[in-house]
Amino acid sequence: MNVNYVELILSVIKDIRVIATIVAALFIVEFAGFVASYRKKAPKPKKAKAAKAAPAPAAAPAPAEGDAGGEGGDGGAAAE
Repeated sequence: MNVNYVELILSVIKDIRVIATIVAALFIVEFAGFVASYRKKAPKPKKAKAAKAAPAPAAAPAPAEGDAGGEGGDGGAAAE
């Protein structure tokens, strides 16, 4: 067996299939590491556009404290 190992190793390393396989394997390993350590960033708060935002409609006024809600219209006074 007369084999020159240096020439054999160089011919294997120079083969395009070996180079492509190594590049693909490195890409896959790096991508897997990226996916494993990925943290979703918090969304940045958007600036409110005051000029385009319509004002909220005014709420109905609350009934007065003494108003019983329409019990004769005497303002909550005792019946005589």
